[in-house]
Amino acid sequence: MSKVALIPLDDRPPNYDFPQYVGRIAGVEVLLPPREWLGNLWRGAQIERIALWLRDIAPQVDAAIIALDTLGYGGLVNSRTSYDDVDTVLGRLALLREIKREYPNLTLLGFNVLMRITRGNTSEEEKPYWATYGARMFRLSYLSDKADMGDASPEEIAERDRLADELPQEVVQDYLDGRARNHVVNKAMLQWTREGVFDYLLIPQDDTMEYGWNIAESRALRQEIQSLGLTDRAITYPGADEIGMILLARVICQENGIMPRVWARYASCRADGVITAYEDRPMPELIKAHLAPMGGILVGSPEEADFLLFVNSPGEMQGEGVFQLPLRWSEEELTQYVPQAARWIEKHQVSDSLRATRREMYSVFRNVDEFVRAAADYASRGSPVAIADVAFVNGADLALGDRLMEIGLAPRLAGYAGWNTAGNTLGTALAHAVARVAHLRRGEDREGLRAHLAYLFLRFLDDYIYQAIARTEVMLLDLPTLGLEPTMGELPRDVEAVQARVSARLQERAGTLIDLFRQTSASEPGWPEIAEIEVRNIYLPWKRLFEIGCDVSVRFADEDK
Repeated sequence: MSKVALIPLDDRPPNYDFPQYVGRIAGVEVLLPPREWLGNLWRGAQIERIALWLRDIAPQVDAAIIALDTLGYGGLVNSRTSYDDVDTVLGRLALLREIKREYPNLTLLGFNVLMRITRGNTSEEEKPYWATYGARMFRLSYLSDKADMGDASPEEIAERDRLADELPQEVVQDYLDGRARNHVVNKAMLQWTREGVFDYLLIPQDDTMEYGWNIAESRALRQEIQSLGLTDRAITYPGADEIGMILLARVICQENGIMPRVWARYASCRADGVITAYEDRPMPELIKAHLAPMGGILVGSPEEADFLLFVNSPGEMQGEGVFQLPLRWSEEELTQYVPQAARWIEKHQVSDSLRATRREMYSVFRNVDEFVRAAADYASRGSPVAIADVAFVNGADLALGDRLMEIGLAPRLAGYAGWNTAGNTLGTALAHAVARVAHLRRGEDREGLRAHLAYLFLRFLDDYIYQAIARTEVMLLDLPTLGLEPTMGELPRDVEAVQARVSARLQERAGTLIDLFRQTSASEPGWPEIAEIEVRNIYLPWKRLFEIGCDVSVRFADEDK
């Protein structure tokens, strides 16, 4: 079993837990520093301890995947909020030069996030002034870049100038100074890649769209990658929290001699024309970008492919996952049983996200039933099928999840994801599928199968049952009973009580999913029968409903309890 050291972006489950599942599927041991050393909303990472850990473990591993934001700034949030200067950040990262010089055969993979520009007035993960000026700063960024590209109308240029005059100059300058520092670090990491420090460097664009200061930086970085001759060793594209898994998948591919050949199939004929909410390119181009670190390609037919990627792409405009459930409730349910939900929907009637969700739920430009029939047909003929569900942001498509459960396809997939941004979902599904292919090629050992089923179960429990159903129920039905306003942001109090509601709702709904996995295992050729799937330790890692953590374990019937 090969060993890979991973320094993740922070302590959240997607960054810390998900790669461990992917590694176990493919027979790779993923080693991480203790979770409590990593950064989160309230603290920066313990950089010195993590650096010592990396130095100690370097001679013991075959590869190391490094979140440069953690080693350089103290984590993803700290990369946006800290006032460390360039020399301090580069001084911390110099450890990687030393390690590569001392262990030249160590595969060193780095990723450094291109800083996002948050769209609303919230400072939960930003500097305090973002609570007051965030939406206007985002708009100024968008219009400034659009004007610089020569695409802005006279009215937009006038709006840009008005925003520039009304926003405090010290706020704008402070923000731009932070961006400039991070951009210098990103360019330095490309130089280090050219010098051979990194075997591969990925600069993911966090929460992207068509224009912005961040988009200007990504254009400059793409030019830098071209001019340095690094197109086969560096890339920048939309994503963030899935990147640890993508780089782990690169290691898995290299270890197993896999160049992923992927055939993509879409739920909508408009897949090449709709750009999802936090990305800057249509879905086929986003898939190509995510395949690049693994050396993968898109192929023209299922027969040529290592696995099939079924993409539930939007038919018209990516909706918001959290709005689906209340839009399903009848008028009677809203007025008599969940009046607080009715008030919440009324409050959001002017929201573009609500309108987009309603439109996408009933779009005739996306056919979920045919999409599921096709996926089931290919799976029944032995093709590994993974599903990336990106019709809605921040949660799975309820219609798709329902159908996958109804026909029993969910446990037979080679990968599934439907969480957060399209980039997050796509990278997760691809990494899972690559690990599953590697597992099948080496003979489908029991531990790899156990990890695959546990991770597949977790994805449905989290992305479909929690994010699209239970989270909305807790937010709209349970928070008001505790005297709290509906929110997915950081909870002001009663975190343990809310956590208990989350756990109760998830455990209640998990039973149906457990039964489906157990029934499938009893009839699937070559699988040991599942006796038990246990879900433990359900918690809110950042004291908010936005994400959950939990442990999933699978016990087979022929094993002692």
